[in-house]
Amino acid sequence: MRGKLETIVGAMFAGKTSELLKRILWAKHQDKKIIVMKPNIDNRYSNQKIITHNDLSHDCYPMINWKTALEEFEFKKNKVDVVFLDEIQFMDTKDTITNVENILNQGIDVVCAGLDQDSRGKPWETSSMLLGLSDKILKIYGFCNVCGIEATKTFRKTEGGERTKVGASNIYEPRCLKHWEPR
Repeated sequence: MRGKLETIVGAMFAGKTSELLKRILWAKHQDKKIIVMKPNIDNRYSNQKIITHNDLSHDCYPMINWKTALEEFEFKKNKVDVVFLDEIQFMDTKDTITNVENILNQGIDVVCAGLDQDSRGKPWETSSMLLGLSDKILKIYGFCNVCGIEATKTFRKTEGGERTKVGASNIYEPRCLKHWEPR
């Protein structure tokens, strides 16, 4: 039987990694065999852990790419029950879709978390593709730093720069549509 794909998306500071950690803890409570991975570009708080902005964490494998992950792990049903992927927006789209499909076809569940849009309001390709393939989707929201209502966007505090700029509250904040502008 094919595994299930669940994807958790939202803006920065919405609680995506916290939701992922909740699922990791539940899987561990059920004695499931798990693999937790994130792209090694996400080194904000730690290279070897997924960490929430309020310092909750779990050990993980910081993947350089899928080739190295496939050398490190054997994605077979007798070896693993659930694969957890954090910060999916930073993963290579083609390789991620191919490998997630292969993992699902082994009967292994996959739970992903990441940004659905960049600070300019453009969809992240990997997140979008995984959303399209998902059996279950959870979109979560933060609270606007200006007015406190539901925040659906990530606001970059400084203008310009590359699309991918890894950071935390020093660079980004959650904003509602009224107080957000693409940057």
